Amino acid sequence: MSKVLVIGSGINGLSAAAILAKRGKSVMVLEASDKFGGAVRTEEITLPGYRHDLFATNLSLFAGGGVMALLKEDLIRNGLEFIPSAKPYCSVFPDGKSIGITMNRESNIETLKKIAPEDVESWKLLTDKLIKLSPHLFPILSTELPSLAAAKLLFKSWRAIGTTGLFELIRLLLQSSRSFADEYFVHKETKALAATWGMHLDYGPDISGGALFSFLESIGGQEFGMVLGKGGADSITNALTKIIVENGGEVLVNSKVTEILLKDGKAIGVVTADGKSFKAESIIANVNPALIPNLLPGVVKSDENISKIKNFKPGLGTMMIHLALSDPPTWRAAEAGDFNYVHIAPYIDDMAMTYAMAAAGKLPEQPTLVIGQPTVSDPSRAPNGKHILWIQVRVLPLEITGDASGEIDGKKWDDIGEQYADRVINIIEEYAPGLKNKILARKVLTPSDLERYNVNLIKGDSLGGSHHPSQFFFLRPIPGWTGHKTPIKNLYICGSGTWPGGGVGGGSGLMVANLLSK
Repeated sequence: MSKVLVIGSGINGLSAAAILAKRGKSVMVLEASDKFGGAVRTEEITLPGYRHDLFATNLSLFAGGGVMALLKEDLIRNGLEFIPSAKPYCSVFPDGKSIGITMNRESNIETLKKIAPEDVESWKLLTDKLIKLSPHLFPILSTELPSLAAAKLLFKSWRAIGTTGLFELIRLLLQSSRSFADEYFVHKETKALAATWGMHLDYGPDISGGALFSFLESIGGQEFGMVLGKGGADSITNALTKIIVENGGEVLVNSKVTEILLKDGKAIGVVTADGKSFKAESIIANVNPALIPNLLPGVVKSDENISKIKNFKPGLGTMMIHLALSDPPTWRAAEAGDFNYVHIAPYIDDMAMTYAMAAAGKLPEQPTLVIGQPTVSDPSRAPNGKHILWIQVRVLPLEITGDASGEIDGKKWDDIGEQYADRVINIIEEYAPGLKNKILARKVLTPSDLERYNVNLIKGDSLGGSHHPSQFFFLRPIPGWTGHKTPIKNLYICGSGTWPGGGVGGGSGLMVANLLSK
């Protein structure tokens, strides 16, 4: 029986390990932290009984992905339970307006008729476009790049949609969120509704490539909804870990890998911080690719094929704010209280300024806010009648050079994190008056805190590396490191720094498992 070592217990590492264990491989997962899960962790971080997803919370990619399809019965038997939401997201605006997108097409059209009547026909057109393109887009997300299988999919797509259709798809992959929104929409509210999704993945409105996510997520929310894990996102990682163990594998916490052992140019094992060594025929690093040279001997890490991975760029930073509440927010746009995500951006020009400020090192005056209301769908996450808020603050500087508004002094997150969180709460208060009086406790996780929790979240980048076109698709993470292989034989990589990128999907773990199952 061949032995596989997995460095890191993020969603992709655990997915690979669970699949390989089911296929008869001897598997061991080594996790540096005292808890497994990587960026998928749920803890009572504010008050007892209030369960907060510390980082990732949306499990839609996993629910509809290949790992779930492959391990569905095992995952359910080991406690995984999804809670779907038919009201996935909405955007709220300073004048009290809102656009909420549900899984009911007719309802969405009625909403648009009231708020953005001139965009109704474009919304219908984009809905039809997603239905037409989804059979060609989504299979690529679960296919290795580059590969013969991907080439066959592209050929099949060309046969189905023709040369013009294929060129339109390529154009969408290269278009910015602003360009996409301007092409299809008239009203500033609808433009913002779409463009905000690009900000989730480090795409400012004017960055090439953002249109794809603006399109997929805005219309995809209508078609597919959103999925949470009952009791917390860690229901996935708990279930995957149980599958590994029940199939003879091991998951060890407090086992920080400090070196990857090499012999004759091949990876043969690892050494942990406590001096233990483990040998294996194959090693999977569920690690931010930029960190891998730190695990290699000096003579190897200086090799050009290895050292160039340090050019892999992080996305901009993220802050998480977790609130325990006595009551749910009372939104000025009352209908916002029913949605799992509430976006405060508010408009495309604001997003563009926010992105430019953060990229220049300035603390944005108006960060893009993704406000999760998990207890709308899953009341089990808080004591009876109580609630939680999950607030993701996007986008923030990797290195602080100042404050765009001139109100906050300091250039270290440890010094100014709470002040900046106050700014965020004040912004939300404008849209949901009285929120401050409902806060029972809060916990702020600055970008520096994110990196302390998980070294792979470099400078608070929650995406495992920027998704800009030079680092995406068949270029992720960089040329020479694609196909989930490294320049070192028997050393494979998975995680959000590899194709298909960020999100709780497990796709790269599945791809690596398939490589090692051949």
